[in-house]
This record gives sequence, structure tokens and C-alpha cells, in this order.
Amino acid sequence: MKEVLTAIISAVTSILVVLVTYGLNSYREAKSKEKQEADRIISTYLNPLRFYLVENYFRLAEILKRIAKDGEKHEALLYVTDVKEISEQSAEWFNSYGCYLISSCYLTARLFYQLDKIRQELSYLRLTQKDDTELITLITILSRAFRQDYGIYYLIQPSIGNDMYLVSEKRLITYREFCQLLQNPETRVWFDRLLNFYIETGQGQGQKLKRIEDIMGAIQSMSLFLDRVAGGGRSIKERLEVEGIKSL
Repeated sequence: MKEVLTAIISAVTSILVVLVTYGLNSYREAKSKEKQEADRIISTYLNPLRFYLVENYFRLAEILKRIAKDGEKHEALLYVTDVKEISEQSAEWFNSYGCYLISSCYLTARLFYQLDKIRQELSYLRLTQKDDTELITLITILSRAFRQDYGIYYLIQPSIGNDMYLVSEKRLITYREFCQLLQNPETRVWFDRLLNFYIETGQGQGQKLKRIEDIMGAIQSMSLFLDRVAGGGRSIKERLEVEGIKSL
């Protein structure tokens, strides 16, 4: 009888060891998959958005600083007064006089692409419900800031972003390709609100500058949120430090 009991205990112990080992392995595998998914979300969605938030914040801050220094206008944004003139420019113009205006538009257009990508695929990102809600709220606030005072209208923002992506090649267009789109009046017209946005900003008018300040505030809020979710440093602060700027 004793031998039977010992055999039963041994068998039960073996089964428990197998079950516990299986459970631990399953737990580790699930955690590994969760980490891989979190890393994918950060690298595919959050970090690209963080990058263009920082790039746009720095460019807008630079514009405001130049206007404050020079008085009323930012001449580098005012080499044309009518967006139709942009389609008449040579490639050389896009790399010289027009570069600051067009590159500013290019950075913002790529930001619109990243924002729309998040909107469309938010349900697949598997953030917490609280983070999901906060992110979509921050995107809405930023979108509203861009469209205030007859800026870049709500539906035009994702349209601009969509035009920045080459589906056949699965990549965003280059600065050169962007310039070539603007040289064609038929494709440029879809970017006119964006082009006018920066030309209006360059004119240094009060309400237009208030719009820029609101955009910068919305960008900063979203950047801090993404810094926390992605587990990185403070993106805007670190960019300013790299540029040797303590504050703006």
C-alpha cells in the first residue's frame, strides 16, 4: 500500500511540475509576444509621429523667433505672394529661395500623413483604453489648431498626408518628388491650403501667429504623451538641446 501511495504522489508531482512548467512557458511566451507587439507599435507608429512632431515644433518655433527678431515679416516665406507662382518656378528655386517655404510645407505634410495613419489604424495598436482616448483627443486638438482662422481645413489635412505616400513603393515621397508635385498646377492645387498657411504665417499677422502658438502647444502636449507611452526621453527638449537652444 505504501508503495502505491508513493507512486501516486510521484505521479501527481510529475503532473504538477509539467503543468507549472507549461504555464510558466506559456506566460513567458505571451509576455514576449506582448513586448514584440509593443516594440512594433512604437517603431511603426509612435516614433515616426514623435519625429515629425519635433521637426514641426522646431520649424514653427524658428519661424516665430525670426518674426520677433525682424519685426513683422519672415521674408524667407514670402518669395511668392500667390501660390500659383510656385508652379512656375524652376528646380533651382526649390533648392534656393523657395527652399524654406517648401521644406516647411513638406515637414507639415509628412506630419499629416503620420497623424492620419494613427487615426486609421488606432484600433489595431492595442494601447490601453485610456491611452487610446487620450491620443485621439490630442490628435483632434492638433487638427483643430491647424484649421483655426481659415487655416488648413479638416478633410484637407488627411488628403495632404495621403498624397505624401507612394502605395506602389510603400514609402513616403522625397522632398524632390514633393517639389515636382508642386510644379504641376493640377497636383499643386491640392496643397494650396498648406502653402497659403505658411505664406500667411510669414506675413506676421497677429491672428496667424496666435494660430502657430496654439499648434506648438498642441504638438508639445502630444509629444510629451508619446514620450511617456513609448518610454523614451523628452523629444522636443532633447532636440532643442542638440541645437544648442535652452528655451524658445
